[in-house]
Amino acid sequence: MRSKRLWFIGLLVAISITLSGCAWFSDVTLDIRSSITGLPFTISTYDYDGQKIDQIKANSVKISTYRPMSKTDSNQNEQSKVIDIEYGGHQMIHVGSSLIASEGLTNYQDRFNRKVNINNINPSVPMLAEIYNNFKNDWSGKARVILIRSQAGKPIAVYVGNHVRVSGTDMKSTTKINVDGKRLFIYRCDYSIYDLSTVKKM
Repeated sequence: MRSKRLWFIGLLVAISITLSGCAWFSDVTLDIRSSITGLPFTISTYDYDGQKIDQIKANSVKISTYRPMSKTDSNQNEQSKVIDIEYGGHQMIHVGSSLIASEGLTNYQDRFNRKVNINNINPSVPMLAEIYNNFKNDWSGKARVILIRSQAGKPIAVYVGNHVRVSGTDMKSTTKINVDGKRLFIYRCDYSIYDLSTVKKM
C-alpha cells in the first residue's frame, strides 16, 4: 500500500514538473491569478496616432467586459467593446482607443528599428509547418517579437519573449499573450508577432 502511495505521489510530482513547462498550463495559471487576486499591470492608452494618453500602474488588476454594457449574439459571442478595468478598489471603464496592459514586461520600442525585415529562404511544407507551430504555441511557446501598432499603424510597443503563447479572450477586439509566464493584454491595436530567429534590423 505504501509503495502505491509513493508511486502516486511521484506521478503527481512528475506531472507538475511537466505541466510547469507547458505554455497552456501557464496561461491557465495566469487566468486563475487574474480572477482571484488580479495581476500587477502597467496599463497604457494611446490615441489614433500612437501618442500615449495616460498610464496606470497597479498591483492588483482584473480586466473583463463591462457587464452593464455586455451584449452577446445568438452564439453567445461577446459583441460589446466596453472593457472594465478593476484596480486596487478603483474602476476604469474604457472603450475606443488602443490599450496595452503588461505584467512587468519591458517595452523595447525605443530600441527597436521601426521597420522589420525578414529574409527566409528555408524550404518547408506549409501544412506540416502549421501543425508544428500550433503545437509549439500550445506546449512550450516560441521565442518571438511582438510589434504593436496604433490604429493608424504607428508603432507603440515592442515586447520580446523566449516562450510566447498567443490566445484569444471572450472580450471583443482583445488578445492575451503569455510572455515568459507574464501576461500581455492588447485591446484595439494592430500587431504582428514574428519568430525571433527571423527578425533582422534593416
